[in-house]
Amino acid sequence: MRRAAAIVPLLLAGPALAQAEPSRRVPLEPDAWPFTAIGRVNVVTGPAHRSHCTGTLVGPRLVLTAAHCLYDSRLDAWVKPHQVHFVAGQARDRNGGHAAGEAIRLAPGIDLRRETRPHPDAIRPDMIGRDWAVITLTDPLPGIAPVPWRVMPEADLPTAAPGAVVAVAGYAFDRPYLPVVHHGCSVRIDSPEPGLLSSLCESGSGESGAPVLLLRPDGTAALVGIQTALIGAERVRNAYRGGIGRGVAAAAFAPTLEEMRAP
Repeated sequence: MRRAAAIVPLLLAGPALAQAEPSRRVPLEPDAWPFTAIGRVNVVTGPAHRSHCTGTLVGPRLVLTAAHCLYDSRLDAWVKPHQVHFVAGQARDRNGGHAAGEAIRLAPGIDLRRETRPHPDAIRPDMIGRDWAVITLTDPLPGIAPVPWRVMPEADLPTAAPGAVVAVAGYAFDRPYLPVVHHGCSVRIDSPEPGLLSSLCESGSGESGAPVLLLRPDGTAALVGIQTALIGAERVRNAYRGGIGRGVAAAAFAPTLEEMRAP
């Protein structure tokens, strides 16, 4: 298989699906920070066209997610902000707060047009480092503390942070209304090139944009990147899952978040 065709974005491809889960992903009740700040990014592009990804509250009204979640492949165009809705800490029929999108800030140079893709389900390797977006919500979500980001150049985690644990959590295709988490995985920052990350954190469709978290024993946490794609993924009906991840390191989006956070 060609390298480009093996890199698939973690898109939710319908409500369908298999019951089996990779063994290291376990259900999570999002009742403690930082998991209260992780939520579903719901996208509605028509009466019968709905999808979701995962996003993280990184400011009172700012949600970080994967850019490809906000691309309408049917129309070959970016969705409008009002088509996006963020639901924080969703746990079945409960949540910690929700708000619609007011604006969308895309990574510079991101190009997901159909004609540029190596395959309908794939993303060009050179777009992975640009596969991020920031959604500005119409209203802040009271009582939910945002997750700070941390730039860690060339870090091999958790080795470079003794005592800390790496975790990836999101709303996957096989459990779309309750997050799952791979707790205790590993990630390399600026690998295979600057601005990217490589992980051995399991994830599946619906977890695009899932935060790669560094959790410390003192209860603090930081977002060091987001997981957006899989290498050599297993297809499960109309979704994907796998244990070798690719994504965007915090250095790629930190300047934009700093700018947007400034008064």
